[in-house]
This record gives sequence, structure tokens and C-alpha cells, in this order.
Amino acid sequence: MHLCSNCAAEIISGAKFCHRCGDKFKEKNKSCPVCQEHSPLASVFCHHCGFHYEGKTTGGKHYQPAYAFDYASEDLTEQVRALFFRNLRRRVEDEHDIKRYSDYVERFYQSHFREIYSARAEQIAKDVRVKWERFGSEGLPEIDRLIDDSFEGLLDYFIIQYCPDLNGIILPTEILKYEKVSPGKTDLGAMIFDFLDFEREDEVFYFNFITMPQELLANACKHYLSADRREKVYFIGDLSLKGNCKEGFAMTDHGFYWRAPFDKPRVVLYSKLQAVRKEKEWLTINGHFFTANPSLNLKVCKLLKKLKGWQPAGKQAEKTVS
Repeated sequence: MHLCSNCAAEIISGAKFCHRCGDKFKEKNKSCPVCQEHSPLASVFCHHCGFHYEGKTTGGKHYQPAYAFDYASEDLTEQVRALFFRNLRRRVEDEHDIKRYSDYVERFYQSHFREIYSARAEQIAKDVRVKWERFGSEGLPEIDRLIDDSFEGLLDYFIIQYCPDLNGIILPTEILKYEKVSPGKTDLGAMIFDFLDFEREDEVFYFNFITMPQELLANACKHYLSADRREKVYFIGDLSLKGNCKEGFAMTDHGFYWRAPFDKPRVVLYSKLQAVRKEKEWLTINGHFFTANPSLNLKVCKLLKKLKGWQPAGKQAEKTVS
């Protein structure tokens, strides 16, 4: 519906003059801040790129998406399919051996996963299209999260199920069932045990603190495990050379505790976890050094990434993060 700018009468479709006052009618347009094309003034979405004119602003700064799709294309599926190798390369570089990247690519084309991914890419593309049509550019952050979450699960499935011989480290298949994990709906203790797969590790772990030698328990508590009495401790891992538990790591329902040799004790609550990075032979957790062995480093890294922002059940404990 268009209104006369002079008398506000409704303009008859196709008319060049207002039937009430006779004023010449000229439809007003507005410019899109994303593509700079023009659409009718009353448009909710840009007729060219789909920008949502009435969406909430972001403080005058346009969000720069990690995944720049051509939304003018009728089919986004091929664009989504093309993202696989970009994300695969990043994953292999972060968690495995980038020198073997070509082997992962070859495995993709030789395996049944190629057909699985093709079908999954169609669904992802549909989901992206729905969010774009509903929210326009205001939905770009959510689209980025959708892509990241989708590829996180897809790459875990491909690498664990189809590339165990390429990885150098055996990752437990149980990891796959935590693709869409959420606090309050997941048994955290079971998740920790599934991810870390203690039976495959040579380090010494303690799960029963009644039978654990009291001297070792006291050393762990004195040197790094400063957990609150209300916290549930799932395990203590001894990483000390002398077997005295003065260096090691532990996990509770609130956070990750550890002490590396010649370093001070550290604790990072899951709710305060900002960044976990796997370097060549160690991890950095919120910028702090941690290392166990190559296998544990990778599994701890993947586990903590899943626990980023995790809130403990019940009242959140107040603790100063070192």
C-alpha cells in the first residue's frame, strides 16, 4: 500500500496521480546498507539481498560473517559443500598432522562419508536459507554458529570413524554422542570418562578418594586441587615424575584444576573458559600452559571446548580464576 505524500490518501495501484488531491505520485525508495540497491520504502526486506530493514541494529557496525554466502543464488547447497575442505584443513592443522592433509582428502573421496556429507550439506543449506529469509543480515551471527556447530559434528564423525589410521591418536567413538551436548541434560561425569578414555592411558588416575593413599590426596589438595567442599571431584591424575601427586590435574563439576612442573597451580572454571588451544606438544587453557601426553592433550582439548561456558548444577560457586 502506498500513501500520497501530500494528503495521505491511499494510491490506487498503477496510478501516477493522487485521485484525491491530484498531486503527482512518485514511489519513494530506500537504500540497503548491505548491497546499496534500492527497494520500496515500505519494504521489510531488501528486494536484492534480503537484508532485514526492521531488524535490531548492532551499534552502527555491520557484522562480518565468517561464512560469506551468495544469498542471491537459488541453491546454497554447493556453497555449503565447498566449505568442507576449508574446515577439514583447519581441523587437521589444529589437532593432527597437516602434512597428512592430502591423505584425509583422499579418504573423503574413497569413503562412504562423501555421500553422507552430500546429503547433510543439503539440510544445512536449507537451515541457512530459512534463517536468512527470516532475519536477513541480523541472522548472520546465528548462521555462523549453525555452520560451526554442524561442521564440528561432521568432522568428528569423519575423522573418528573413517580416519583412525591417519590420526596417530585413537579418539573414542563415544565422543560422537555428545555433538549437541547441553548443561543440565548431560551426565558430566559420564561425558568426562567417555572423552578421556582412561583405560587407554598409562598415567595413574584416582577415582575413589577413600582408597587413594591419603598422603597423595593431601599433596594434590595442597598443590593444585583447591576445590570447594560442594564440588564433586571426578578424578585426580598424577603427572609427577616421583609419583607423589604434587603435579597433575583434576576435574570437578565446576572446573579444571592442574599444576605443571615449575609452575603455580591453575584453575579455570568451565563458566569462565574462554579459549583452549592445542599447540604442537601442549595446550594453553585461557593462556595457561598444560601438558600430559599427546593423547591426553588432544582429548582434554576436545573435552574442554565442549565445556566452554558450562554452568554447574544449582547455585554457581564464586571462585577467583587464576
